[in-house]
Amino acid sequence: MSELGSLVGEMIAQATKGSPIIKATVETPPPNLTIKFDGQVIPSKQIYCSNYLLPHYHRDYSIDGIIDNIEINVSSYDYDNTTTDTKGHGIPKLTGSGKYKGSGIYKSHKDIWFEDTLKKGDEVLVVVLGVYYVVVTKIVKMPSGAIEGV
Repeated sequence: MSELGSLVGEMIAQATKGSPIIKATVETPPPNLTIKFDGQVIPSKQIYCSNYLLPHYHRDYSIDGIIDNIEINVSSYDYDNTTTDTKGHGIPKLTGSGKYKGSGIYKSHKDIWFEDTLKKGDEVLVVVLGVYYVVVTKIVKMPSGAIEGV
């Protein structure tokens, strides 16, 4: 396990010391999340849920990467500019064909919105804090196809 993973594990252990950790099943998916544990349905008003498990979860991202190989084959290209406002610099008609092959580096950044969410029947790991149930993460029993879902 990585050092960060160990640290997170220790933080969770300290925060939940003496709190039961249970496995529950999603009965009703978000936004009105309910879970079922030991035959009892837990209502939404008693549930907290990790935000990344909810629909429309937003993150900013930045990627620096390497393109190992790119190949483009254009059998025919034809573009006729119809822009009227070119400030006196007309763009000529472009035509051609050819191949491009290369490699290099790239940078990308933007927003990413995760739309997948918990579904009825999903199993979740839950920490019980008094009368509240904190849905920490979705879990799967191995080898139930978890690798395909990663």
